[in-house]
Amino acid sequence: MTKILSCTLHLIFIVLASKGQAQFIYNYTAENSPLPFNTVRCLESSSSALWIGTDEGLAKLSGGNNWTIYNAGNSGLWSNDVRALKNDGDSLLWIGTVQGGLFSFDGLNWTNYTPLNSGLGDYLVRGIDIDIQGNIWIATTEGLFVYDRTNWNTYTTNDGLLSNNTTTICAAGNTKYIGTINGGVLYFDETNNFINHTIVSSGIPDNSALDIEIDNNGRPWFISPAAGLFVDDGDGGPWDVFNSGNSAIASNSLLCLQHGPQGQIFIGTETDGIVTKNGNQYSNLNIDNSALTDNHILCLEKNEENTLWAGTFNGGLCEIHDIAGLLQKGSYPPNIHPTIVNAGASIHFSKNVNCTYSLVNMLGDEFKTGTLKNSRTINIPKTIKPGVVFIYYSIDNTIFTRRVIVH
Repeated sequence: MTKILSCTLHLIFIVLASKGQAQFIYNYTAENSPLPFNTVRCLESSSSALWIGTDEGLAKLSGGNNWTIYNAGNSGLWSNDVRALKNDGDSLLWIGTVQGGLFSFDGLNWTNYTPLNSGLGDYLVRGIDIDIQGNIWIATTEGLFVYDRTNWNTYTTNDGLLSNNTTTICAAGNTKYIGTINGGVLYFDETNNFINHTIVSSGIPDNSALDIEIDNNGRPWFISPAAGLFVDDGDGGPWDVFNSGNSAIASNSLLCLQHGPQGQIFIGTETDGIVTKNGNQYSNLNIDNSALTDNHILCLEKNEENTLWAGTFNGGLCEIHDIAGLLQKGSYPPNIHPTIVNAGASIHFSKNVNCTYSLVNMLGDEFKTGTLKNSRTINIPKTIKPGVVFIYYSIDNTIFTRRVIVH
């Protein structure tokens, strides 16, 4: 039997001095809530609940702070390591696991699909989506599988894929967009013929993609683990690329994304928290300037109330309210770019600022200070030794920190 639990939430309140605006973040961890584990791999919202996939089971958070935990000890979910979730019309949930294959759950009954009892060819399911015909698309490390709820189809390197290690699926209209590791991105049409876009064939910046979202204009956006963010402005190009070398994005190591209510983009990074892209303006929510519990963001989800949920690697689940405030220009300190530079080069804020700053090396030695007045550029001394440099800067009596790597 499943067990419904309640918990008292710990509200963490932070005031941003530059605007005097309050931003609320609720943090759920294994220590202060029934969350089964502090590594949150995937999130999926329904009209009445948030589903949370962790390394130690599946959690359901519903109204009134009610928790239901499903695991191998109390349910038909016999594999606790959950990696993918997809809501099927609020009546059915599809669950991808590391060692148990695919599960479906209708609130009472569990069904399990594995290589032993179905056409699914792998026990590790990394991504799930449902197309407009109701077909279930499943990304695994052993290929791509499609289940029409009766029959199975399989796509592997034997069928023209460049990699069997598929990561994510985004079904939009008649097109299904598939991400892979080292195999490019795949576009499947309405008859399931596909085109493979790679660095060589199409000019994308990376042959690996971990997440895909469609914007209000129907364009697919791709998250790369090494080359930043890119979007298809046509049909297989041209591509716009946003990375730490050509924009104020905080990192090139990106893991997940969500679109905001007016076309903004929320980006989860491996080391720099949550980046918000609002046109050409970038802001960064991290452990230094907010109550965010971890800078390593594994998944993001936005519900109907415009609350942004973030699953972290070590910090549990973060519930971020007041997205509109988070998106306001200037609500958070400007980013610095590029984050990898040569000695003697310059780094730039994403907009003009009035601030004092200091540069500090890994030993804690301060080697440069200065003041910017309606300016945005800091010069790195030519004599600096290679390594990590911390930039401390004060805006309106609030001190912020950024990190750059100097070659």
